[in-house]
Amino acid sequence: MQIAIDTPYTTVRELSRRTGQSERAIRNEIDRGHFLIREKREGSKEAVLVNMVHLAMEAADQAERVRGNSTASAR
Repeated sequence: MQIAIDTPYTTVRELSRRTGQSERAIRNEIDRGHFLIREKREGSKEAVLVNMVHLAMEAADQAERVRGNSTASAR
């Protein structure tokens, strides 16, 4: 399997546009620790950047788990 990621990080706004989730929903996932973000210096006004590599790895892991369960069920 090969996954191509166009950027290692993206803004909350761009992730919202790409996924159809609201920015608030994405920020809630960040707060819960489900989405990793790029570390910022304390007091920084930089945009919050979501780690797309982590999301791709999570998706690949989920696909492998589901595929593994489907293969085992077919036996």
